[in-house]
Amino acid sequence: MDLNEARNAMKVGVLSDLSVICKRLPDDPAVPDDLRARAREMVEEFDVLAEDRGRGNPIEHFEGETLLIRMARFLPSLVEVRTTPEDARGVLQE
Repeated sequence: MDLNEARNAMKVGVLSDLSVICKRLPDDPAVPDDLRARAREMVEEFDVLAEDRGRGNPIEHFEGETLLIRMARFLPSLVEVRTTPEDARGVLQE
């Protein structure tokens, strides 16, 4: 495997892993509706791209890289969901 193939395989692996995370979110009622919808949309895009895995043309390659970036940028929005420690629920007002 040459360096370009290895790099492509690395990106496909990361994209696949991120899609697994995003697939879990729409079914979790604790996730805000807007984030669940965004996750669902990205999973649908991933599923379409995955159908042509290994046979993709340059446009599909670009779409895959763009989706990888979108998924990676999406994850911090989950951290921004307001939470408090379990033992502080009675102390802090929401």
